[in-house]
Amino acid sequence: MFNVCLRKAAMTQDRKIQVHVPYPYILEKYESLISSGINPEVYMDGFFIEEARPFDLERLHESFGGAGLSITLHGPYMDMNPGSMEEPVRLSTARMYEKVFKVIEHLRPRAVVLHAGYHEKKYKGNFELWLSQSLKTWPPLVEEAERLGTVIAVENIFEREPSTLKLLMDSIESPNFGICMDAGHLRVFSKVDMEEWFVSLGPKIAEVHLHDNHGKHDDHLPLGEGSIDIPRFLSLLNQYANDPIYTIEPHGEDAMKRAIEAVKKYL
Repeated sequence: MFNVCLRKAAMTQDRKIQVHVPYPYILEKYESLISSGINPEVYMDGFFIEEARPFDLERLHESFGGAGLSITLHGPYMDMNPGSMEEPVRLSTARMYEKVFKVIEHLRPRAVVLHAGYHEKKYKGNFELWLSQSLKTWPPLVEEAERLGTVIAVENIFEREPSTLKLLMDSIESPNFGICMDAGHLRVFSKVDMEEWFVSLGPKIAEVHLHDNHGKHDDHLPLGEGSIDIPRFLSLLNQYANDPIYTIEPHGEDAMKRAIEAVKKYL
């Protein structure tokens, strides 16, 4: 039954749905995931970015691609800040992101999700400092994304409103540089109406992360188990964005089953 459920969710209204899968899990279970029709968004933290073997990455690329399935990648985020006011932190982040692109050379994902690092409390509204630091980090990565045929999707995290991400998008014009709009983070951290995000960033939305919560914690619940207005989110997405990648982000195998069932009710 689980496999049937997965296959139904893998393609909904002719749309491929990516499913969050940690790298160690996909290495162990990739044959089962392929037989179930899962399009994985492979999450790799810094350790696995460092340790991943080209042979394993290319095997995943060939195995999923050969089955007509697609791969996206979620890069490291802990202690990462490409716009850090502390130059050693920014340089450390840039080096890690460069290693992410070594993985991309072998894995060949459709998109890679990375974080931008802006936090209002840290920068105290000095978004110009954050932007100037960010523009030291992103341009060479965007060039690599263009060369490798992938899209960098910068995910909203702690941003209270969309202006900083819009500044970043406006500063680097490339079809390979866009936004990953995370519904759960929007619910927890945003201080403006949902539509303001879509009006500001809609044309640059390359990917969306679909999960739910009750507005206090980033719970990563299946759609419908929290209080996010999912129909409105998807309606605004259809109105303002242009065919982004849809990804569900369940945490754990049981949550994966529920999340896959839930997404079919909305898409």
